[in-house]
This record gives sequence, C-alpha cells and structure tokens, in this order.
Amino acid sequence: METLKRESDPFPLEKIKTIIQNLKEERSGTIEKLFYKKDESNILPKFLENQIYAYIELIKEIERHTTKFEYPISVAFKDDDNNICYCINNPEENYYITLYPNPINKQSPKAYIHNYAREYDNEDEEYELVVAESKEFTTENNSNYFKDFLKIVRPCEAYINSVLAKMS
Repeated sequence: METLKRESDPFPLEKIKTIIQNLKEERSGTIEKLFYKKDESNILPKFLENQIYAYIELIKEIERHTTKFEYPISVAFKDDDNNICYCINNPEENYYITLYPNPINKQSPKAYIHNYAREYDNEDEEYELVVAESKEFTTENNSNYFKDFLKIVRPCEAYINSVLAKMS
C-alpha cells in the first residue's frame, strides 16, 4: 500500500471537536430511544451506517491537515486497485479496520474488520501475526451489527482524538 500525501491548510480544530461531540450525543440519544425501546421502524441500522460515513469524512478531513506531524502516522493508503482507503489498528483488541470513503449508493459503508492473533514461537519468543478472513460491515443478516459498529467507531474516535490532542 502506498501512503498518500496530505495538504497543509489551516486545521479546523474546533469544528472537528464540535462534530465529534455532536456524533457522540446523537449516538447516545438515538441508541437509547431505538435500541432499548424497540426499533419498530428499523431506523437503527441506517443510523449506524450514517455514523460510520461521518467518521470516514472526519478522517478524510484530518488526513488533509496532518502533514507536519510525525505522530499520528497517516492512516490513508491506496490499495492494490488504486482506491483510497483508511486503515486503523486497534492493538488492544487484536483487530484493525479498513474504511473506504466512497461507498456505492444505498449500500452499507465499505468498512472491514480484520481480526488477528499473535502466534509465538516458543524457542526464541518471536511472534507472527495471523490475520483471519476480513469481515465486511453490514447490518443485513448480521446479529452482531451493533458490536461490529463499535469495533469500527472506537478506533476511529481514538485516531481522531490522538490527532486533536497533538494539535491542541
């Protein structure tokens, strides 16, 4: 994968902080209303997809403005088909996510969860990462879609917050 170059326009720090806060509040209120009071209109899956779209857009914006910093390292890459993607690692949970910013109309966001494990060699204590088959995020026929949503959103928020902390 090839790392993409980023722009150095003025960074909209306060705007991004406000958007993050609004996303958290919206998520908190909506999930309580829909998840715990039975989502009879089936709005929750689309709402979660829209939240992922919003985080992808925030990451795109942040990537445009982080050229002068050594940390955090860019999460923007081009894949083998020359598509832009964003890859974020969550080492505490042993998975990483890959996000694609331009999903096709009315489909779930192009987000993939890649679980991995560390296999240790007893002789010299070296390890090898073993990556399981990628799982595409979808709300259809997925009883774990809310758990998968959190697996995607948490590392996005951690990445964004690390950039914001560096810029403050």
